[in-house]
Amino acid sequence: MRKVAIAIVATLVVVFGGGYAFYRAAFPHETVRYRLTFEADVDGKPATGSGVIQVTQYDTTAVFRNMGGAGTEVIGEAVVVDLDRDGPIFFLLHGPKLGLPSELSPGALLFAGFASEFGHETDPLARMRILERQRPARDLAFNLVPMVVRFRDLRDPTSVEQLNPSDFARVFGPTVVLRRATIQITSDPVTTGIESRLPWLSRLKDGGALDGSRIRINNELKSNLGYLSFKREGV
Repeated sequence: MRKVAIAIVATLVVVFGGGYAFYRAAFPHETVRYRLTFEADVDGKPATGSGVIQVTQYDTTAVFRNMGGAGTEVIGEAVVVDLDRDGPIFFLLHGPKLGLPSELSPGALLFAGFASEFGHETDPLARMRILERQRPARDLAFNLVPMVVRFRDLRDPTSVEQLNPSDFARVFGPTVVLRRATIQITSDPVTTGIESRLPWLSRLKDGGALDGSRIRINNELKSNLGYLSFKREGV
């Protein structure tokens, strides 16, 4: 028993104590990049934003057996669409609802957006290989669109406000409409630079929500969104 405990501790030290390279080498994985594009009309003129997100899917069952499963690593950032006089809006690395982080997260969105490509295939790595081989593009149903927000004051992260992608008019008036959302497998580089739009974002990198809180004490948006909602760097 003592030897088993030592082996477990040693494994944890390797994996969590700077063993990121070991993690990638030890577990089977596949990596896919996809481009999200959002097309809006603003006073009859087009407004478009696009960004590339990278998802690496892991299968840990070979090492951890029944305790294993599939995990994802995400590199990318929120997609920005500039609505001219109404300023920028942000399509986050977060599902459309507050709650479980995995609900339509970037990895789950990848599979949901291309669900028709997989047939009866359920293995996550096999699905990733299908996407990389076929490189499909699809319109994204509005119920799959990530959470979209704006800031009433870009200098103030607590001024965040969630938008309904099917009803921009409620906030911006009847001449602002989201027309289309698409998802496409790509080999383009991952998008960077969101810090230039949100200079305060880097201050949240060590944790904490938009309102500075460390523990979720309510269901307010500003208390439940943080750095990882806008940018992920994979480690």
